[in-house]
Amino acid sequence: MIYYMSATGNSLHAARKIAAALGEAAPVSMTAAGPNAVCDDDVIGFVFPVFAWGPPNMVEDFVASLKITNKGAYIFAIVTCGMSIGCCLTNIDALLKTKGGALSYGDKLRMVANYIPMYDVKTETADAILQKADVRLEEIIEDIKARRVNRLKKGMPWWRAMHKMSAQYKEADKDYSVSEACVGCGTCAKVCPARNIHLQDGHPTFTHNCEHCLACIHWCPNKAINYKNNTQTKRRYHHPEVKVEELV
Repeated sequence: MIYYMSATGNSLHAARKIAAALGEAAPVSMTAAGPNAVCDDDVIGFVFPVFAWGPPNMVEDFVASLKITNKGAYIFAIVTCGMSIGCCLTNIDALLKTKGGALSYGDKLRMVANYIPMYDVKTETADAILQKADVRLEEIIEDIKARRVNRLKKGMPWWRAMHKMSAQYKEADKDYSVSEACVGCGTCAKVCPARNIHLQDGHPTFTHNCEHCLACIHWCPNKAINYKNNTQTKRRYHHPEVKVEELV
């Protein structure tokens, strides 16, 4: 079983590639699996992006509530990122150890960075980055097939301190705005992995359970959703091999 959380499609693309190579069924989103899911598989994988030097809040919550009945399972985690993955792997390993498991293998997969509140998407280098990512992903897949076990790097103390700030993301949507360009198509609500967006009278409303993953911003067809005054002129991004319907 491979569980994923994805906003712009990077992690979904990676999860699908891994599942196909292992001959497994399509990966399952953590949103669809829901809390207290039960898994008895021999191989269990988690694929997700890094947020604020650590796992997204909903990923930590999912792993913490997941009931793993096969204590001898081979468990891996792949983190998609623009640069550093901070304490992602060590945090997931610590959560697994509370339930008698452990992370057998963990690695990062560099893909196109897209946190546009801080920087613009480098579209001129995106194709080259994604090509390298697919090559690296093949190497990761071979490791997983061979049931390789690796040693996780200890996180820097400041990573954990910075990641604790991600708890504030739940109300980050207070700084989101919706312009008159919105046509009420509902794409934002459909792609939100936290199910934080609802349409009210054809207008998106946010319920303050935000992951600040920016899926709503990146996938809005009219660029109607923005964060503060930081994203209006920035390029939007989603993985070219992932369609919006696949994230619904």
